Amino acid sequence: MTLKTLLLGSATAFAVVGGAQAADLSIAEPVDYVRICDAFGTGYFYIPGTDTCLKLGGYVKFKVNFHALAITYPDPINPHSATWDFQTEAGANWTAKTMTEWGELGGNLAITGNYNPGNAGSGAVNLDGASLWFGGPVVVKLGHFGSKFDSGGGFADSVYRSDSSPEQIALSVAAAGYGLALGIEDPRTRWGTALPATYTVPDIVAAASISQGMWDANASVGFAQLAIGSVYGVAGNLTVKLDTMSTKIRVGGAFGTGSSFVGGGTNGFNNWSAYITGETALSSAISVAASYGYLWNAGTAVASWQAGAHLVWTPVPGLKGKLRGQYVVVGAGPGVWTAQASAERSF
Repeated sequence: MTLKTLLLGSATAFAVVGGAQAADLSIAEPVDYVRICDAFGTGYFYIPGTDTCLKLGGYVKFKVNFHALAITYPDPINPHSATWDFQTEAGANWTAKTMTEWGELGGNLAITGNYNPGNAGSGAVNLDGASLWFGGPVVVKLGHFGSKFDSGGGFADSVYRSDSSPEQIALSVAAAGYGLALGIEDPRTRWGTALPATYTVPDIVAAASISQGMWDANASVGFAQLAIGSVYGVAGNLTVKLDTMSTKIRVGGAFGTGSSFVGGGTNGFNNWSAYITGETALSSAISVAASYGYLWNAGTAVASWQAGAHLVWTPVPGLKGKLRGQYVVVGAGPGVWTAQASAERSF
């Protein structure tokens, strides 16, 4: 046997042994990769092993606030004397949806938090929304979420808004850009100490909406039973898009009985202004607001007025810079201005 024949025989033997060992190995289990779910829009994926679609989102925002006068915010125990301060806040949002024989079954959880530089450094986390819903075309929604009465004020974050998120049961139906909604709300969120010592009547609200391409409109009504008597409010607004780049105009108004209520705060049925306080008897009130894009916001209301400007810059998707200012005059008091610059990363 020559050396060449011996080497070839050895190679063949190794190949046979190697093949036998490979055949003896157990077969690996298939990997359950995360799959994209496009049934409910962008951003959803299937929870592995289920038919439930999940969407995750959130934001981180850093703000620089400027004030006309030194204030005690954000820490009344250790107030600062500067006319400026820094704030950091963040939020997270989870939404799960599944198609069932009852229609869409969904759930949502949203939390927000902020950091307080005073008081040795502390933070506060709030439940910003939590709800479940099912059905179609009539959808039943339960939980803690925005009132069907409130449609928002101007485009600026806090100029002329009275949005309230009570505990509620809501019914809604929407088709071809038209919508109707009815809400039965726990009145404690909106009215607080303005309620009677013993109350049995929930807040009742109803709303109608239209969305048709370059414009949308909505109108709402609400009823509540307070310590000073029964109150109601009506509100509505119209938004017109001027182009496809978010340039738009919004005009709106609200009317209600009882221009303010002790403990009612900013969430009354009747006004978008936070500066009418102290009344304990019924009196009618009206407010109007107008906004153009994200540039300015102005409006008038009984006993106060305010004007604001809001500029938004988005250099890349997911990053937003804001510059905003506001000037407020309350009754015969002096005017107060505030300004803010912020950077926000959303995902």
